[in-house]
Amino acid sequence: MDNDTVGVADRTIDEIESWAPGLPVFGQLTPFPATPLYDRLEKSGRMRRPKHWLDFAPFVMAHDPLKMSIDEAKAETLHAWSRSYSPERNQEAIESIRNTPVQVRIGHLVARMFFRGIYFPQMGTRAWLKLLFDNRRTILSLTGEGLNTWRRARKAAKFDSKISRKFDSKAVTDPAVRD
Repeated sequence: MDNDTVGVADRTIDEIESWAPGLPVFGQLTPFPATPLYDRLEKSGRMRRPKHWLDFAPFVMAHDPLKMSIDEAKAETLHAWSRSYSPERNQEAIESIRNTPVQVRIGHLVARMFFRGIYFPQMGTRAWLKLLFDNRRTILSLTGEGLNTWRRARKAAKFDSKISRKFDSKAVTDPAVRD
């Protein structure tokens, strides 16, 4: 935005990190042709890129911001995405919801990895393997916890099954239970 200055990414992310974890998306103001914003920026001589909206590119400024350069705005956007979806931030986000079921945390981590792909395209196997490797601590932690949860549930189900079979067989032979 026009009033943003260098450091806006850190200020924004500091605020976001004080909230419950989410999936932030960062972008830059895009003045599309035939809009009042586009007309105003064109009239002031601040438009720098193509006039047809199909030629606009995501995350690339089309105009000169007032309080920073196009390169500074690009660097701020890159920093916001990098900091928000770093392996360290992913781990912090998952840790902050450690009291939720493991399935919820796994889902959130997977969503964070896919959302990261909005800005950093993960088009090939190598990119995905790198992403998984970079987040291995969190992935291994959740995998271990998920396996333990599954084992406990399986053990509890076996125990419940034994109890119900025992109760069912007693009900058939014990007239007091049967009535």
